[in-house]
Amino acid sequence: MFARLLACCLFVTVLTPAALAAEAAPGSVPVIHITDLYHPHNDPDDHFDLATVFGIPAFDIRAVVIDMGKDGVDRPGMPPVQQMMHITGKTVPCATGLVENLKSQSDTCAQQPSDTQGGIELILKVLRESDRPVTVFCVGSLRDMAAAYNREPELLKAKVARCYVNAGDTAGGVEWNVSLDPHAYVRIMDSPLPIFWMPCFGADGYKTHWYFQQAEVLDSAPLVLQNFMVYALTKPPVSERDPIAALADPIAPKVREKIWAEQRNMWCTAGYLHAAGIDNPTFSFRKVPVHLDNNGTSRVTNGTDGLQLMTFHIDDAAAYAASMTKALRDICAKLGAK
Repeated sequence: MFARLLACCLFVTVLTPAALAAEAAPGSVPVIHITDLYHPHNDPDDHFDLATVFGIPAFDIRAVVIDMGKDGVDRPGMPPVQQMMHITGKTVPCATGLVENLKSQSDTCAQQPSDTQGGIELILKVLRESDRPVTVFCVGSLRDMAAAYNREPELLKAKVARCYVNAGDTAGGVEWNVSLDPHAYVRIMDSPLPIFWMPCFGADGYKTHWYFQQAEVLDSAPLVLQNFMVYALTKPPVSERDPIAALADPIAPKVREKIWAEQRNMWCTAGYLHAAGIDNPTFSFRKVPVHLDNNGTSRVTNGTDGLQLMTFHIDDAAAYAASMTKALRDICAKLGAK
C-alpha cells in the first residue's frame, strides 16, 4: 500500500476544472479546426466532430484545415464543410493541407508542392491576423500544425492559446493518428506550446475513447442534420447527388434503420466542451509526466521525468460515455432547428 501511495505522490498532478470557470460567451473563443475529414470518409466520427465545432456557440471558427495525407488525395472533406456552413449560416475559410510527411522534426515542408501549402498558409494567416490567442484542435496527423510551427515558432508561441492534440496512447501503444506522421507528432508534443493532450487510448483513465449508438443522437436531430450524417455514411459521389440539395431529402426507412442502429466510436467531444468552458464533471486535465520517444510512442509515467503535459483523464468512468452522448445530442438537436 505504501508503494502505491508513493507512486501516486510522484505524479506532479494538478487537477484543473473539467472546463473553464464559466461557459464562454458566444463567439468569444477563436478556433482553428484541423481535421482528417474526407468524402468518402475514413471514419465518420470526423463528421460528428465538425458538427460539434460548428454547433457550440462559444466558438468563433476562424479556419477549417483538411489534414490530407495520402489518404485524402482526391477526396478532401469539402462537401461536409459546405453542408455545415449551409446548415449554420456560417462562412468559414477552408483549405487542404500537406500530402507528404515531414522529413524530420524540424522540416518546414516548404519543398512540398505549392498546391499542398494552403493549410499551413491558412493557419499562419489566421494567427497573424487574430486580435487574441487562438485555440487549435488537431484531429488526425499534426503535419500542417508542425510545419507551421517550424516556419514561425514565435508566432505560434504568441498566438496559440491552447492546442488540443487528439492522438496517442498513454500506455505506449502505436496509435493511428500518431502513425500518420510520427515526426509531426513529436514536434508538437515536445514544443513549448500549451498542449492539452487527448490520448485516444491508454490506461488508468488516461484516454478519451467512448461510443454510442447513432440513434441516441440522430433521433432528436433536425432532418437537415440527419441528412448530413446520412450523406456521409452512404457516400454518394458529389457528381451524382449535390451535397446541399441532399440535406432536404426524405430518408428511406431501410437507410434510417441501418444507420440509426450503427455504433459510432468517438474521441474528441470532451476537448470541445473543455475549450468552450462547458462544465462536465466526468473528466479533467491533469498535469502529469509523459515519456515521449522519437518514434512517436508516448505514455504517462509513474516518475517525475519527462514532459509535463496537461493530459485528459476520465474521472467518472461509469458516467463518461453517457455524458458525452447527451452533450453531443444536445448540440446536434439545435443544428438547423427552426
